[in-house]
Amino acid sequence: MARKNDSDETRTRIVAAAVRCVARRGVRGLRMADVGREAGVSSGLLYYHFADRDGLLAATLAHVNDTAAAGRNQASVSGRDALIDNLVDEIADEPDVRDHAAAWHEINASAVFDATLAAPLRATTADWQQRIADELVQTAPEGAPCDREAAEAQAVIATALVDGLSQRWLTGRLATEEARGLLRRALIQQFGGPPAGSNPCN
Repeated sequence: MARKNDSDETRTRIVAAAVRCVARRGVRGLRMADVGREAGVSSGLLYYHFADRDGLLAATLAHVNDTAAAGRNQASVSGRDALIDNLVDEIADEPDVRDHAAAWHEINASAVFDATLAAPLRATTADWQQRIADELVQTAPEGAPCDREAAEAQAVIATALVDGLSQRWLTGRLATEEARGLLRRALIQQFGGPPAGSNPCN
């Protein structure tokens, strides 16, 4: 069990190092050797966990997504307020948050021209949207209309809002607090109530 835990910790350290490297140098500038040095592991150990660069980048996307999900699980508030808080917290001045956002957007941009990145990006985005839709259904007010299709549509819009405002924030077109405020306002409006005609789920 200890060996498995050590292996998991090493893999996580490598992926976290890849996030930082992509955030600093972009996808084109990513070198496996640089990630190994950043993570403090040998090339042999690096390739034991990731056979190639594409696999490492796919894991990087999943890591960014899972980190955001972990934030939702640790929220101090509950219900849709917790969901909104967590999505807004994807824009923040903390170095890790900025690195994760920069890596995510860099891989997004590169996927336009690289099919090997497009597939894991689609999968990771679908997972992100699925988690949000699940939370919207689970946190629907008692007796409120909220069918699954409506929740999934709201999740797509929510992720698009995060992506768009986060990109403007990263490029300096919006200040941090301005971007966070706009995102919170938009999410409150978006999650305020599902479309008319939806079916009650509780």
